[in-house]
Amino acid sequence: MKLKLTGQLLLIDLVLQLLPVAYFAFSSPSFAENSLNGPLVQAAFYLFIIWKVSGGSNLARYLFLAYALVIFLPLSLLFLMQSSSIGMALLVLIQLGIKAYCLYQLFFTPTKLAFNKVEEESEFPKF
Repeated sequence: MKLKLTGQLLLIDLVLQLLPVAYFAFSSPSFAENSLNGPLVQAAFYLFIIWKVSGGSNLARYLFLAYALVIFLPLSLLFLMQSSSIGMALLVLIQLGIKAYCLYQLFFTPTKLAFNKVEEESEFPKF
């Protein structure tokens, strides 16, 4: 259950991440022609991580950690230092909060997986 909720939060985060990309692509034709491939590849990689996190893959946890620390955190800090828009800065802060919460959920809380109940075997077979 926890992994499903974490995956849903990460999907919301992906949508928030693509909102500025969609805005810039719509408002600037040169951005759509020259700079759209990078964010789309990044979004595809992030979607792959979400899919694997929802499935409970242990490798996906570390991929998400690497993505958050190596790609997203430096870019967001750079953006926050250069941004003059309060709305965009708030959007980045919300994304940082979602990523921090998901990292906490994936690494510092125990994962409760649903196991199928196995009937106990007795000495006498059931007929």
